[in-house]
Amino acid sequence: MVGTLQHLLLKKIYSNYLQKIHSSVPTLSRQLELNQDDIKLSLSEMVNDGSVIETTVQQFSLTDLGRKKFSVVMTGGTFDILHVGHIFTFEQAKMLGDVLAIVIATDKTVQRFKQHPPTNSQKDRVSLVRHLREVDAAIEGSEADFFDTVEFIQPDIIALGFDQKHNEKDLYKKLNERGLSHVKIIRLKKHIPGKSTSKIVQDIIKHSYRDEDC
Repeated sequence: MVGTLQHLLLKKIYSNYLQKIHSSVPTLSRQLELNQDDIKLSLSEMVNDGSVIETTVQQFSLTDLGRKKFSVVMTGGTFDILHVGHIFTFEQAKMLGDVLAIVIATDKTVQRFKQHPPTNSQKDRVSLVRHLREVDAAIEGSEADFFDTVEFIQPDIIALGFDQKHNEKDLYKKLNERGLSHVKIIRLKKHIPGKSTSKIVQDIIKHSYRDEDC
């Protein structure tokens, strides 16, 4: 049984890895708002049991054993104009596992699939999503191949939004081809009616026209 602090550290070290943040004792202490001595003691115990390795002076990373001690849920999207529907989706996805990793579509990917650029840049969208309470890590997706990002994250579960246009059968086939047959796909069924980015944009345009008419 993983202790509470050890479990927090394992998840944080993994999240930092995804976001290219070095997991040093001071950094972990600041992120978790915990005493450095307590962090050092728990890390020492995890090094001894093989869950963590010290790569450089006070820089830590997970071993395969450490990674197996928690589950990761991955979901993705554009998340251009954040709204309550997105938050609800993140909450539902987070309930499926221990760590929620969000993949943000790059500006070029949005342009390619939606035929228009996003309102907010990929850097801003990542920053906004990363600061949400439900989110453990937010990263930019691969522009070349979606499954390159899946291989990088190594999730246990891929959570699909209720309205995302993905074919689960095709996804499972490609996962198997990449040696990711352990990954489970779950379609999130619930949503908040009337809450969508396109609906918000339409309302903004409508209200703008009204303001001009006044």
